[in-house]
Amino acid sequence: MGGAVETSTPSQKAASQNSATPNSATSDPFDHELRYLLSHGEMRRFLNAIAARTAIEIYDPARPISYTRTTYLDTDDLTYFRTGDAAPARRLRIREYAFAATPKDAPILSGVAFVELKEHDGPARRKVRLAASPDEIAQMLADREAGPSSNMTAGQAELARELALPTMAPRLATWYRRLCLTADARRIRITLDENLTFCRPQPIGDAGSLAAPRDREVIAMFPARVLEIKHSGEMPFWLAPALESLQPADSFSKFRMGMTALGHPGEVGHEADGLAPAATTSPLFAIGSFVAA
Repeated sequence: MGGAVETSTPSQKAASQNSATPNSATSDPFDHELRYLLSHGEMRRFLNAIAARTAIEIYDPARPISYTRTTYLDTDDLTYFRTGDAAPARRLRIREYAFAATPKDAPILSGVAFVELKEHDGPARRKVRLAASPDEIAQMLADREAGPSSNMTAGQAELARELALPTMAPRLATWYRRLCLTADARRIRITLDENLTFCRPQPIGDAGSLAAPRDREVIAMFPARVLEIKHSGEMPFWLAPALESLQPADSFSKFRMGMTALGHPGEVGHEADGLAPAATTSPLFAIGSFVAA
């Protein structure tokens, strides 16, 4: 059942030794997480401010433009969607990665995929992550009612139990271009997500398949760029000034925003004001270039 399982909490400090590939199975070294929603101008100013201190992570040198497709699962009564108010937020999701040679080229799936269970309660985080091929993940979903077996590791069994919950099924997909930067010997990880698009769930794709959603699959788009910063220990002196003018968005959740766009009522805050309905002309997932850092 899949490959290596990563179980991580903020107390684990071991840094990744091979984070240059998306399917590395490593411990999460970060114990702080910050989130912001940026306009295009704020993004430009932020990237210019940190350019001298950061390096862009490139997973595939021949196709350096990176994208992420995330499929969120939930039950008919929206067990996961309703967490996060009085209890820790929980997410069960499938992550796929895609790459393109230029922003104008159609991104294709890499074949790298993960099943993840993530819990988030304020600054505390816990994540169980299973690396698996698209075929293995499809089989896991098909056999989900079987639940855990005796030959599974603890992490595999936990994921199997979550998948086996009655009516558990894919509910939402998100699609976005991602810029990833690291600094201070990978003690700082910065991601910028652009052209965030909410979609209906799509089948897990094989390596080489076209990755972007088709028009009929798109529900809505979110215009702001999503900035996430993870760091271990104290924030470095050079990063704080770049963040001073930005407004934190600690409660923002791609999953909650997307489920709200699907018509499920929820408290998503003022971030929903900018949610754009799907248009009917031109590719809805058209990508604009990031500012070179």
